[in-house]
Amino acid sequence: MYRGWFLIFAAANAFAAGPLIIGGRGGAGLTNVTSGALGALAGNTLGHTYSIGPTVGVRLPLHFSLEGDALYNRRNLGLGLAGIGGIETAADWWEFPVMVKFSPGKWAVAPVVGAGVSVQHILNFGGVPQYLLSGSTSANSVGFVAAGGAQFRLGRVAVTPELRYTRWSSTAWKQALVDVFTGGRDQVQLIVGVTF
Repeated sequence: MYRGWFLIFAAANAFAAGPLIIGGRGGAGLTNVTSGALGALAGNTLGHTYSIGPTVGVRLPLHFSLEGDALYNRRNLGLGLAGIGGIETAADWWEFPVMVKFSPGKWAVAPVVGAGVSVQHILNFGGVPQYLLSGSTSANSVGFVAAGGAQFRLGRVAVTPELRYTRWSSTAWKQALVDVFTGGRDQVQLIVGVTF
């Protein structure tokens, strides 16, 4: 048993010395946004519960790297119906951020900053009836993403907690009638990555 773990650790350690980056990221959203005063009065909410997925990348010269994630997101949706109750459900989101990152030095602790683009796809709308969705509701959107945090090195393993801000080009969710509820265009997440 211990020999198997040793072989896995040794292989990961040897891999980490090369230019490729592999690992995973996970975290939670810090924003719970609704756009429009009428949507807030109706009791509409969009909560970001968690994100998790793999990450791959390549180390570049001068302490830069190019990294991409495939993050599965679970989000809670609450649609208020003007004081007569509402619908509580959850929806599945995928985000595919690609960022250029900079982390100076090979110290045990170093700052990390990054910027890039992200593509978002709503896999399902949580079973919300179609008549509650606006015709302008889209399952896909593109946005700008920026990140900042710290990188902790434990040998060849890097643990990177970071705050990510994403500004989407359009809202992905709109309620029917007068579009009183949208998912918002600003998103803030706390993400922790473990990479080799």
